[in-house]
Amino acid sequence: MIWTLLVPFKANEFKCPGTNNYELSYCASQALKQSNSSLESQLKASTFNAWKSAIGEVCAQAYAPYSQGTIYPLMLMRCDENLNQTLLEEMKGLGGRQ
Repeated sequence: MIWTLLVPFKANEFKCPGTNNYELSYCASQALKQSNSSLESQLKASTFNAWKSAIGEVCAQAYAPYSQGTIYPLMLMRCDENLNQTLLEEMKGLGGRQ
């Protein structure tokens, strides 16, 4: 994925939430990975894939004006993560596992 290209190999040197672009990208990728994993375990595969596709399109459109900037991948990860967390919160109220 895009953010893996931005992160150097020494991940254990990063401190989250981060103070520079590398740390911010690493921390955002870890948070997104965790929320994706939580959703994947609670949704049918087809639903999870549809969700990822939908939020990918929504976030890309929301941040299209920044698509040529170096911060764009971070903005997309944070957008995806925010929407994932919103769905996870909604699922708590529906008896979802958390």
